[in-house]
Amino acid sequence: MRASYCRDMSRRDFLGGSLVALPGAGLLARREAYRAESPPIAENVKIKEYRTLGRTMFKVSDIACGTGELTEPSLLEAILDAGVNYIDCSEGYGGGGTERLIGSVFKRRDRRKIFMTTKIGVRTGDTRARILEKANQCLARLQSDYIDCVMMNCPTTREQLYTAAYHEAIQELKSQGKVRFSGLSNHGPQWNDVPETMEQVCLAAADDGRFDVMLFVYNFMAGEQGEKILKACKAKNIGAALMKTNPVLNYMEVQEEVDKAQAEGKPAPSRARLLPRLKERADAAEAFKKEYRLDGYDQVRDAAVRFVLSNPDVHTACLTIKNYSDLEFYARLSGARFGPIEQRRLAAYERSMGRLYCRHACGQCELHCPEGVPVNTIMRYNHYFQGQGREKTAMVKYASLTGSRADRCRACAGYCEKACPYGVPVKGLLAQAHTRLKLG
Repeated sequence: MRASYCRDMSRRDFLGGSLVALPGAGLLARREAYRAESPPIAENVKIKEYRTLGRTMFKVSDIACGTGELTEPSLLEAILDAGVNYIDCSEGYGGGGTERLIGSVFKRRDRRKIFMTTKIGVRTGDTRARILEKANQCLARLQSDYIDCVMMNCPTTREQLYTAAYHEAIQELKSQGKVRFSGLSNHGPQWNDVPETMEQVCLAAADDGRFDVMLFVYNFMAGEQGEKILKACKAKNIGAALMKTNPVLNYMEVQEEVDKAQAEGKPAPSRARLLPRLKERADAAEAFKKEYRLDGYDQVRDAAVRFVLSNPDVHTACLTIKNYSDLEFYARLSGARFGPIEQRRLAAYERSMGRLYCRHACGQCELHCPEGVPVNTIMRYNHYFQGQGREKTAMVKYASLTGSRADRCRACAGYCEKACPYGVPVKGLLAQAHTRLKLG
């Protein structure tokens, strides 16, 4: 069994440039440990390329840091020492604790060399005073005189983009020197509440003209919407930051689930029904590994990141850096390009495994679900668990869902699968996600 790719790295091993695997680490036992002391960064673990972030004119590192899982100041110190200068946060990360952590590090840094974004929720009925209050709370937690970019967090409709209170508040904050730019993030439908796609919302934002930076989904298997948004950003000189750049679930470890189910002898009915689909995924992963002589997940992840960095219209790829191993892996990809070997690997992966990938930000099947299951949201949480090693975050988010969850899918006729334009067995993947994500 392959060791978990979410490995911790000791000071000695980090300095030596080698990766340390944790033998026998299962899906629910991945360690995301951090060292109390930040090791100095080796010369070859440095950002090599900076790109102009649209009309902001700020030179940002091509590798950016998403801080949703950041818990240690020492890791952020190492990230900044490596040359990463685009840091993305949100008012909700860690209940505001992540912003406080970032602030404790930033006060020892030259703030002018860092591009800081944070996201705030904008709800119907929010007043200008409420938006100002939110932004000032972010500033206080960040211990900073200004925020480079305040983003409207995941607006689900085009109408929400035009919220007058938000734009009035941002203009006031800009005039006070507290905010430099306005932006938005979007990763598609969230609660099955509206039929508007990431593409529709982001293209409307580009036309609106008041958003300077966008954070959205783009990867080698979900490129159609992303390509259109990148084109619009280029035309309007809007900064383009990416998320969900790696659509590869860690199928290299799915054999663990198969082994566990078979070891039960007579597995629970729910697991017994899922076993054929789990076995299908495990067999596909094994065939893919043998054909392309892959040692593990990292080589495909490498190719996925190279794919987005090779697009000249991409300014930065916002990646979750959970430990020093992640930092070393991603920093080495700075300035990388997509070559013939990576192209063959990703093409083969898409042929072998693409049918099992529920496209980020798609949501086309949701309107066909009679139970109102938020497919895009649940499969995004499943990707946090399987593709990013963020098990706790994924399970907590799933538990907090209101309304229908994926337990409704097992007795359903599969309307989502019939509506999926990519032929993804959505019903089966949702049922698996429920088994994986449910607490208790």
